[in-house]
Amino acid sequence: MPDPTQNLLSTLGVRPGLSIDGSWRAGGGGGLAVRNPATGEEIATVPLANAGDFRLAIDGAQRAFVPWSREPNALRGDILKKAAALLALRRQEVAELLTLEQGKTLAQALGEVDYAASFFQWFGEESRRPHGRLQPHPQRGREYRVKLVPAGVAGLVTPWNFPIAQGAKKVAAALAAGCTAVWKPSELTPLVALALGAILREAGVPDGALQILPALGPVAGEALTGDPRVRVLSLTGSTETGRTLMRSAARHLPRLSLELGGNAPFIILPDANLGEVAPELVKLKLLCSGQVCVTANRVFVPAALESALIDRLAPLWRALRVGNGLTAGVDVGPLIHKKACDRVRGLVEGALGAGAELVLENRSHEGDPALSGGSFFPPTILRAVRDDMPLAREEVFGPVMPLLSYTDLNDAIRRANSTAAGLAAYVYGSDLALANAVAEELEAGIVGVNEWRPLRAEIPFGGTKSSGQGWEGGEEGLREFCELKVVATPIPSVPKAGPLNPRGKA
Repeated sequence: MPDPTQNLLSTLGVRPGLSIDGSWRAGGGGGLAVRNPATGEEIATVPLANAGDFRLAIDGAQRAFVPWSREPNALRGDILKKAAALLALRRQEVAELLTLEQGKTLAQALGEVDYAASFFQWFGEESRRPHGRLQPHPQRGREYRVKLVPAGVAGLVTPWNFPIAQGAKKVAAALAAGCTAVWKPSELTPLVALALGAILREAGVPDGALQILPALGPVAGEALTGDPRVRVLSLTGSTETGRTLMRSAARHLPRLSLELGGNAPFIILPDANLGEVAPELVKLKLLCSGQVCVTANRVFVPAALESALIDRLAPLWRALRVGNGLTAGVDVGPLIHKKACDRVRGLVEGALGAGAELVLENRSHEGDPALSGGSFFPPTILRAVRDDMPLAREEVFGPVMPLLSYTDLNDAIRRANSTAAGLAAYVYGSDLALANAVAEELEAGIVGVNEWRPLRAEIPFGGTKSSGQGWEGGEEGLREFCELKVVATPIPSVPKAGPLNPRGKA
């Protein structure tokens, strides 16, 4: 019987390995089995890069930098827009591969592929309009030109939860700016990154401009922070990983863009329409089985509305189907691996032991022998969760909805802000003036008011406090890969009137 993974890889022009200077190579760091989280089955073995492989990739990216950075902006943009079109053309195959190695439902994978394509389209357009300026000079006959110039080789590190979307955000912005890049995708989900690399080569990205090296985190971190030729480091990952990378990068002081962990509050106002809130809250909480840095990690609900909210959530929660993301009708897939299940289970059991109450579980995956090797955690709702519980203090990264009641709105805002994270937040209410006023008080990089997914390629996204620094998306995302350069220069003037010699000189 044909292997579906091998068929997909063949269709997408991918061989498991390292993509360096446009060629597939075996890595020197051993190999790692990529497993389907829904079944536990191995779907491919991918070679991993070692320090020497990274040096080779950085060498190639450095060689490619000057010719790529000097290409007309419009040409770079056209290549990125072609990549968007090719990604849209192959969305079904790419989405199936994504579901196989990451576990999310096929519908969510298709949405992620579309989201990734939107970044190539956006930065393909944005590459034509880098915003410099002319600045007046205090001396007559001179001016300042303030320019954006590509920073150099960029090191990109992306996670496993949105492996193609997070890659697209960084790769598209770096290439649009004129940088070349060395991309380290998660070793848990490297196949879809390699598939994206093949699409970009077909779109016209030259050899060396994008190197893709599956690798273990410590190996990649040391290689990218230890080489002074890497002038930008862009990471999406945990806050602790961001701290580690920042400390290591201090040796050479590259530009840093860090999109780190979150602990998003979801504040339901007393006048909220629960019939609208409940389905959007379920969609937000169970996107990627809750393994999302911007998911609703703490749901603040007025004490007087808590029972009514549970009544609205219950039928939606019971109707969910948990299972293999490639199976039609499945709403919630597995977690990335069994260790993730163990961690989430520990947070839930700790909360229950400290006084939280179990409201609902959905164990619809149980009893299916095909899923017995998978890493599933039952979608769970808890009430009576307190701020001091680890379930509320930490990023859960699982399909668990903690309900925290409140009686005073100002106190709810204070509690929502009493976290080191500041990535995303949500406010739902009927009085838009009040909802917007609450949004202004929340310490977060992006706030959705009556909107559960306020993320688009056209807008900047980033966090405050320990959730990171720098921005992705929008025109700001391009600037993360640029340096400012000031040129102080005389202003050209027309020669004074008089006879001209044959060479055009007076």
